[in-house]
Amino acid sequence: MSASMYKYLLISLCSVLVSCTSNTVYHHYNRINDNEWKKTDTIYFILHDSIEEGTYATKIGIRHTIDYPYRDLWLSISLPNKKETDTIHINLANERGNWNGSGTASGYYQYETEGPTLNYKLHSDSIIKVWHIMKGGTVQSITDLGIKLTKNNIIH
Repeated sequence: MSASMYKYLLISLCSVLVSCTSNTVYHHYNRINDNEWKKTDTIYFILHDSIEEGTYATKIGIRHTIDYPYRDLWLSISLPNKKETDTIHINLANERGNWNGSGTASGYYQYETEGPTLNYKLHSDSIIKVWHIMKGGTVQSITDLGIKLTKNNIIH
């Protein structure tokens, strides 16, 4: 076999291995209009019909600017097939005011945290709803909110 054939086989094998190791079934960000998240604005994530029944770990992603005026963010999240909503407290900055997420030179930051477990059933609603529960009417400088679902491989 030629060197180019080995290279092709190696790249193909790596591609297969990488595609088989990802358990992420949904990953989406929604833009916050004008970076002003009103208390009455609910962010909706509509799950794909192709998502199978099962248990999924969720991650909540927040993108914000350097102008975000608080250290933290409080969210409520409503998951399909669950009667109660979950409350999530996200610490976006530490006690000294340094942002916990990764940032860019242009003043944008991204932070991701663990969310509640989703026990998804095919006959259930397929919408995840998220809204902020901060004091006051509007939260400034949040640019995007994201949800990531990862299939849990629980062995019983």
